[in-house]
Amino acid sequence: MGAQIHFLPEGPVVTNSHNQPVSVLTITLEDEYWLHQEQAAPDQDIATWLQQYPEAWAEMGGLGLAKHRPALFVELKPGTDPGRVRQYPMPLEAKKGIAPHIRRLLDQGVLRPCHSPWNTPLLPVRKPNSGEYRPVQDLREINKRVVDIHPTVPNPYTFLSTLNPKHQWYTVLDLKDAFFSLPLAPQSQKLFAFEWNDPDRGISGQLTWTRLPQGFKNSPTLFDEALHEDLGEYRCKHPEITLLQYVDDLLIAAETQEACIQGTKGLLQALGNLGYRASAKKAQICKPEVTYLGYLLKEGQRWLTDARKQTVLQIPRPQSTRQVREFLGSAGFCRLWILGFAELAKPLYQATPGQQPFRWTDEAESAFQQIKTALLSAPALGLPDITKPFHLYVDENKGVAKAVITQNLGPWRRPVAYLSKKLDPVAAGWPPCLRMIAATALMVQDADKLVMGQELRVVTPHAIEGVLKQPPNRWMSNAQLTHYQGLLLNPLRITFLPPTTLNPASLLPNPDLDAPLHDCTEILAQVHGVREDLQDRPLPDADLIWFTDGSSFMHQGQRYAGAAVTSETEVIWVEPLPPGTSAQKAELIALTQALTLGVGKKLTVYTDSRYAFATAHIHGAIYRERGLLTAEGKEIKNKQEILALLTDLWRPEKLAIVHCPGHQKLTTPTAQGNFLAHQTARKVAKAPSQLLALQLPDPGPQDLPYFPDYSEQDLQWIDKLPLKQIQNGWWTDTNDQTILPEKLGQQVLEHIHRTTHLGAWRMIDLIRRSKLKFRHTAETASNIVTSCKVCQLNNAYPQSQAATGTRLRGTRPGIYWEVDFTEIKPGKYGYQYLLVFVDTFSGWTEAFPTKKETAQVVAKKILEDILPRYGFPVQIGSDNGPAFVAKPCRKFIKKSGPS
Repeated sequence: MGAQIHFLPEGPVVTNSHNQPVSVLTITLEDEYWLHQEQAAPDQDIATWLQQYPEAWAEMGGLGLAKHRPALFVELKPGTDPGRVRQYPMPLEAKKGIAPHIRRLLDQGVLRPCHSPWNTPLLPVRKPNSGEYRPVQDLREINKRVVDIHPTVPNPYTFLSTLNPKHQWYTVLDLKDAFFSLPLAPQSQKLFAFEWNDPDRGISGQLTWTRLPQGFKNSPTLFDEALHEDLGEYRCKHPEITLLQYVDDLLIAAETQEACIQGTKGLLQALGNLGYRASAKKAQICKPEVTYLGYLLKEGQRWLTDARKQTVLQIPRPQSTRQVREFLGSAGFCRLWILGFAELAKPLYQATPGQQPFRWTDEAESAFQQIKTALLSAPALGLPDITKPFHLYVDENKGVAKAVITQNLGPWRRPVAYLSKKLDPVAAGWPPCLRMIAATALMVQDADKLVMGQELRVVTPHAIEGVLKQPPNRWMSNAQLTHYQGLLLNPLRITFLPPTTLNPASLLPNPDLDAPLHDCTEILAQVHGVREDLQDRPLPDADLIWFTDGSSFMHQGQRYAGAAVTSETEVIWVEPLPPGTSAQKAELIALTQALTLGVGKKLTVYTDSRYAFATAHIHGAIYRERGLLTAEGKEIKNKQEILALLTDLWRPEKLAIVHCPGHQKLTTPTAQGNFLAHQTARKVAKAPSQLLALQLPDPGPQDLPYFPDYSEQDLQWIDKLPLKQIQNGWWTDTNDQTILPEKLGQQVLEHIHRTTHLGAWRMIDLIRRSKLKFRHTAETASNIVTSCKVCQLNNAYPQSQAATGTRLRGTRPGIYWEVDFTEIKPGKYGYQYLLVFVDTFSGWTEAFPTKKETAQVVAKKILEDILPRYGFPVQIGSDNGPAFVAKPCRKFIKKSGPS
C-alpha cells in the first residue's frame, strides 16, 4: 500500500504511495465483529403499508389511545402512607437531554402538572452508543405500596412452543409507546408524581402521568391482558393464523405468503381501529426470516441471534461475585441451546458463595470459556410440533441431570431443546440407578413446559422402569417413591424405550457395545447389602439355629442390662453388661457374640430387635456410603458395637439373620427360643457385674479461704446483685448463694472437670446445687470443656453439614416435616398443584390443593393449617425448589423458628 504518516502542526495525515490522503477507521477489538455483520436490507414495501393503514402506525397516526378500554385504577395496600422520595441532583447535560422528551409528553397530554403528597425521583439514562438521554422514573417506593396482581405475561422460556413449525411466513410488529395507550384513572394519577423545573415553559413543581407509566410493576400484566382481550375478535376471524403476543410484541405466523399478507392486513386494520400504534422502523412484514424476542425464526427453527451471542461473548472475566451472577444470568437465557449447561456452569455457581470472599479458580475459568465456546456453536433448535411425539434422552453425571428433547423429521431426529438441572442433595447421595430416576423425573417436569402434555418417549442408560415397578425398600421414602411412580409410570403419556448405543444427552457412546446392559435391580441389591449372601429367611441347611436378645430396664433408680445367646432349649452364652447400657447396645452385643461363636458354621440367628436387624441388613450399606454419620451429620451412637457387628458378619460360612416378633405365645419353636433368650438376658442383668476399681485423685480441701480475693470487676458485678449479708468479707445473695471470686470459681470448675469430665451444663448445675455463684459461670464452664483434649477426642459433636442422600426423622410427631409440590393432571377449578406435608416420625400426610406454586402459598398453609394443629416444628425439609427458597418463605421461617 505504501502508506505514509505525516505529523503536521494541524494534526497527523496518512497518505498512500501516490501522496493521496487515506481515511483510517480505528475501533476497539471487542467491536470488530461490526465490520463483518451484514447490513439489514431496508424494507421496500413499508411505504405501501404506511399509506394503506395510516391509523395503525405511530409515524402516521401519532400517539395511540385505546378506544375501548376504561381508565385503570391502581389499588393500594391497606394502611399505606404516601411515598415521598426527593429528586436526586441531576447534571445539566442530562437535564437538557431529557427536556425535549418531557415537553413532547406534555404536549401530547401524557403528562400534566399536579400537586400530590406522593413523589418519586426522575433518573436520566444515557442510551448505549449515543449521547441521547431518556427519562426513567424510579417507582420502587410506589411498587412496594401497591397491591400485587398475579402476572399473566407468557413465559418466554416456553412461549414459542405453541408456534406451528409448518407456519414459516412471519410478520413481527412492535407497538410504539404501548403503555401510554391505556388511560389512568384520575384518583390514581397522583401516585406517580415527580418534580420537574423548566424555566423556558414556566414549569416549577410536580408533573404526573395520565397514562399507564413505564416502570410500574403491574404495567406489563395490565397491558398484556387489555391487548389480548381487544384482539380476541381478530383471532376468531383468522383461525388459520397463529398470533403470538408478548406484552407489546406481536408475531403472526402463516403457512403461505398470501395467508401471511392477509393476516397482516387484518391485524393492522384491527390495531388502527382499536387505537394502538405500531412502529414502522421495527416492523418485519411477511418474511420467511424474522427476529422475535431475541430469537431468529426461520424454516420452522429458532436460532440465537448474533447480537444475543455477542452480548454474552463480550462479557469480560468476572472480578467479583456480582459479575459472576451477571454472566450466569446472561448465559442462562441461552441454556436451551447449550447441552449440559448446569454441569458446565457448576464451578461458576460454586464461585458465588454467600459470605466467603470471591475466588476465581482454574475450574471457574475453564467453565467460563467452555460456555462461551458452546455459544459460538449453538445449533438451530426446531420448534415443537405438538402433533408428533417427543423423545427425551436423559443422562446424569456428578449430581447434574441433563437431557435432549428431539422430534422425528424424516429419518432424522431434530433437537427441540437442551435441558439441565442440579439434583437436590438427598438424591445426589443415592446409587447411580436411583440418581437416574431422580434425574429423569426432573427432566420430565421441565420437558412438560415445552411439550404441552403430549406423548413423551424416554430413553435412559438405566432400566429405571423395572426399578420403579419393583422398588428397593431402602434409600427412598414412601412419599418420594409415590411421587416418582405417579410422575413416570403413566403409560398414556410416558413410554420408556430401550437404551441406545448413542445417547445425545451424554454425546458419548456406550463403551461396551457387545456386553449386555447391567441389571439395575441386581446392582441395587449389591449396593444395599454389606454381605451379598446375607439372608433374612432361615437357612434350610443350617448347622446352628440360635436366638439373641439384649435386655435393659430400670429397677429402683438403677438401669440394669444383660445379653444372651441361646438355642431353643439351652443357653449358649450369657453375660451381664455395665449399668446404664441401652437396650439397642445390648442387642448389638448379643448378635455380635452369636456371629463370633458361629465362626465357620452355617448359622441362622433370630432376633426380635428391629434395630439390630436393620443395622445388619440395611443401615450397614448406608453407613458405608456416607460414613458412620446420622442424617443430621452427627456421629452415630454405638459406633464401636456397629463396627464390630459389620466386621463379624463375615465369620460364619453362611448366614441368615431373621427378625421374629417378641412376646408371643409359646406355640412355635421360634417363640420358645426367643422367650428363653429374653428371660436369660433379663435374669443375668441383675447379677453383679465385674467392676473396675478406680482411685480418684484427692479432691483437695472443702473449706473456702478465710478471706475472699475479689477483683475490681467482681465487686462491680456484685454491686448490681440483691445482697443479703456480709460474713468475713464473703458476699451472699438473697438465695443464700455464696459469691466466689471469678478466679476461684474457674479453679473450682477446672478441678471438677479434671476429676469427672462432666459437660458444661452438668458442672453449672453442680455449682448451683452447691449454693455457689460467680461471674461468667456458663462461659467459663463452656471454655473449660471446649479446651479439654480428652473430651474433644472422645465426645461426638455436631458436624457442620449433613451428608448427602439422607433425610432427617423426627423423634416425635410434628417435630420434622417434609414438604413438596406435585402437579395435578388434569387440574380442576383452577387447582393445578398439590402441596404435601409429611411428618417423618409417623408418616402422617397433610395435602392441600393449590392454584399456584409459590412461596406465599407455602407460608400461608403453614400459618393457617400446620401451626394451629401441630405446633411449631423444629425443622421443615424440602428439595430447595423456588417455592421453598424464595424470599417470602425464608423471611417467614426466620421469624417463626423452624429451620
